Amino acid sequence: MNYNVDFEICSLVFLALLIVVSVGKQQLESFQSKAFRVYLAVTLLNNALDVITCYTIAYADIIPLWVNYLLNTVFLIIQGLIPLIFVVYMFDKVYQVERVRKKFTIITFLPAIFCVLLMLGNLWNHKMFYFDAGGYHHGVWHSYLYINAVLYSVGTILYSIIKHKAIGKRQSALICCIVLIAIMPTVIQFFIPHVMLSGLGTALSVMLMYMTNENMMIYVDATTLALNREGFRFSIGTMLRKNKRGHVVVLALDNFKIINEMYGMEGGNKLLRMLVSNLKREYQEDYVYRFGGDTFAVILGEGAECTKEVDRIHRIVKQEYQLYDNAVVISACICLVHLEGQSYDSLVGAIDYGILRAKGSGKGQVFEVDEQVTKDMRRHAAIEQAIMGAIKEGHMEVHYQPIYDIHTGQIHSMEALARLNVPDYGYVSPEEFIRIAEKNGTILRVGMLVLEEVCRFISQYRLRNRGIEYVEVNLSVVQCMQEHIHQEIQGVLKKYHIPPSMINLEITESAAAYSEDQLIRNMARMSLCDITFSLDDYGSGYSNINYLVELPFSIVKIDKYIVWAAMKKVSSRKVLENTITMFKDINLKVVAEGIEDEEMMEMLIGMGADYLQGYYFSKPVPATTFIEYIEGGMEADA
Repeated sequence: MNYNVDFEICSLVFLALLIVVSVGKQQLESFQSKAFRVYLAVTLLNNALDVITCYTIAYADIIPLWVNYLLNTVFLIIQGLIPLIFVVYMFDKVYQVERVRKKFTIITFLPAIFCVLLMLGNLWNHKMFYFDAGGYHHGVWHSYLYINAVLYSVGTILYSIIKHKAIGKRQSALICCIVLIAIMPTVIQFFIPHVMLSGLGTALSVMLMYMTNENMMIYVDATTLALNREGFRFSIGTMLRKNKRGHVVVLALDNFKIINEMYGMEGGNKLLRMLVSNLKREYQEDYVYRFGGDTFAVILGEGAECTKEVDRIHRIVKQEYQLYDNAVVISACICLVHLEGQSYDSLVGAIDYGILRAKGSGKGQVFEVDEQVTKDMRRHAAIEQAIMGAIKEGHMEVHYQPIYDIHTGQIHSMEALARLNVPDYGYVSPEEFIRIAEKNGTILRVGMLVLEEVCRFISQYRLRNRGIEYVEVNLSVVQCMQEHIHQEIQGVLKKYHIPPSMINLEITESAAAYSEDQLIRNMARMSLCDITFSLDDYGSGYSNINYLVELPFSIVKIDKYIVWAAMKKVSSRKVLENTITMFKDINLKVVAEGIEDEEMMEMLIGMGADYLQGYYFSKPVPATTFIEYIEGGMEADA
């Protein structure tokens, strides 16, 4: 039998070009679903085998018989499985059959499994196809391939018609259309066997899926039948590409897990479906999305009055829902985000941030991500990116501020202060980026990078020979909580051959209060190897003298605001003077911070402070500048 394979070759070329174009536009990875890519790959393989088997049959006189049997068997097995792959893909993407899923799956697989068994049996009984002196022939059971395709086609169409109220008329119509287009060439081939068209049918189905972007199938949430997060991404992406303005209202249900605990997952899902149904009645179906588990989004047009719409959504949420004869009332926190000036990633970040802020304020709260909030978020993101960049490079910029010994009139020690240069924002304060590093979990690496930089500086410039007794390095709250922090610090000191006495660790009162028990253990371990400790920023919070009694501090640093207050009020000056006297009486050294002029210096000297630190002597400067300073190359007020 001679076959006309021109249509199959054309469909093969078409599918290959489709893949090339899609990969070039990065659509197969970023847009089309994984299930679609599998279907496309199987279709491409099927069409390729179709063409190959036709040519091997044509040259059966020179090609071994076993090769023809093997190729045709594999090809017809794939032909029998393609309808199954198509149907499973459709059902899985459109609607999940929860209660009868196991039974439904078995019934769905039976025709294809039977088809595969027939093909495997053909290796012995030749009922599906066979070769003789006249060439290739269809067996008596070959028609089952067409019956198999018809079973799946009719079944899929009937399923779509029966379930169209659940999956939506458009989804149902699209399924039927794709099925009919896929089956039509196969039916024609049944009546005109020498014209190969089955591959053309699958190629046409792929084309239709691609042209419709699958959004009527892969963008539907199976539980609530709202559009899902992928649908949200697609819709927002389309609006942003077309520079359309609008707003997104995201509602996150409060304590929804209680509903699931009381009524089970089935009851919780039922309530979510009722909520979605109410939202769809008020807004267009295409504008309601399930953003996450108990989080939903509504897209509003540019002209929407956001305040009124937020109140409207609140009223929809707070309606009574009848759940198993019980009246259930729920509430939700709402985040309002404006599309103007957003990208999709920044929009999602704004939504997550807004929901977090709204929930942090209590049940039923509303948080609007306005222009200022967006600016703050961008700054936050830029700082995070700069921190990650520093960690990736393995380098943290450190500046140093000298500490003067009032008894010798010389630089006694210095404080190491981490610096972060953020693109478009310049240097940001340690108070800002350290808080961010603590929240995102990078503070431990940042802390170790700062210590390494300090140790490298001490070693390179032999600071002890230059009269520097030690360098103060801040220890964050999170670092204080780490059980093995003492081992990590000692490891860095050994790496650079730095005597432990050259490092003084500054610990804030908040760190001491937050992790006192663990801190006691860590400080005890490090004190054994001659590392010393300072209590930093004394007087900036709820000062507790117990920390100084129970923990092995050797130095107390008086916060600059206490010093500045003493310059303005006699009572504040008296408090500062008595505080310094108290610390001296219990054998603690005192560092006064924030010294800005000679008058302040003279006041602190008169009160008995041991060391002074502030802009009067020097601002924090880079390492090389600091070396020039202590060698006499800088003015005292630099």
